[in-house]
Amino acid sequence: MAIYEKNEGKSMLKTARYFKGDYIAFGILKTVIATTFAAIILLTMYFLCNAEGMIQQINNLDYVGLAKKISLYYVLMLIVFSIISGIVYYYRYEHTRKGLKRYFSRLNKLERFYTGQKKK
Repeated sequence: MAIYEKNEGKSMLKTARYFKGDYIAFGILKTVIATTFAAIILLTMYFLCNAEGMIQQINNLDYVGLAKKISLYYVLMLIVFSIISGIVYYYRYEHTRKGLKRYFSRLNKLERFYTGQKKK
């Protein structure tokens, strides 16, 4: 039981502190923050790779259209990754709940064993 608590049980006991909705919402929030940073990095890389062409066309660029295009890609990226993370965190929570049920049933068996030993 101690080995289980040290390895798998550590993460499972952290997960058990949350309600299902809170755990999934917190996971989605972490994904939204990570996706935002990833979008900023991708946008920076795009501008750095195309800096020469953009500087040459600086007066002819459609800034509103470019902003709409970037915003659309960002929102689509957020939606896709949020849905995926919601599914992943849901299954992770359910798997953890099943593991905790087994863990607590084993703890109860161990407690019954020790109380049976002390009575004799």
